[in-house]
Amino acid sequence: MEAALSDWYKTPLGQELIDQERSIVARAISGRFAANIVQLDSGYHEALFEKRLFGSGVIVSQLENRALCPVVCASPESLPFEPESLDMLLMHHSLDLCNNPYQVVREGAIALKPGGLMIVIGFNPISLWGLRSIFHAGRHGTSVWHSRFIRSGRVEDWMHLLDFEIERHEKHVFLPPVSRPFWLQKLGLCEKYFRKFLPFMGAVYVLVGYKQVLGKLPPGIRKTKASFLETALGVGSTKRQPFE
Repeated sequence: MEAALSDWYKTPLGQELIDQERSIVARAISGRFAANIVQLDSGYHEALFEKRLFGSGVIVSQLENRALCPVVCASPESLPFEPESLDMLLMHHSLDLCNNPYQVVREGAIALKPGGLMIVIGFNPISLWGLRSIFHAGRHGTSVWHSRFIRSGRVEDWMHLLDFEIERHEKHVFLPPVSRPFWLQKLGLCEKYFRKFLPFMGAVYVLVGYKQVLGKLPPGIRKTKASFLETALGVGSTKRQPFE
């Protein structure tokens, strides 16, 4: 599937999708800086983020490729990162291709630091793209139309279950699911009307969430021993202390 999708990204429709997804990712991480970001790739084999904004940017792929940043060959269901070691994790259609989508989200939750950002991009089944995928459901093959097309509300439920606070839940990309440049250009004129009157029918959903860890204090907070007078007066004993 990753190999098939890698070829599809080079088509006119695939290029249009990537151009819009670059803008989506740029808005999702705008104004943020992180020491490291990992992109779970689906065959595009290039970073969708601005590499200059991060200390380290890594792509995780199951295929060998020549991306212009470090590449780790691994399965998304078994990420080779230490727990709580990543600042940001971008899942680029990873859930549409993998065997166990929930396990991928869970692996991402384990690898992210407290307060880390998870960005999930996937194909929306409630769209013209999802409708086209239904017509390919009974056929054998590997193409974008044989992807999983998971409902975004289901993925959001998984993220809530894993203690993520959802910041954004949006639908984007209102291009018609046609590959020929002539029809893509002609029918593309309808894009603004779909965006305005049917905003829930975007071909792609985007979920952005922060990892919440209950019972942990944010960095920079230390507990100090309360004095006898503070204890008697019921004053809280948690104070902000400088980093050691």
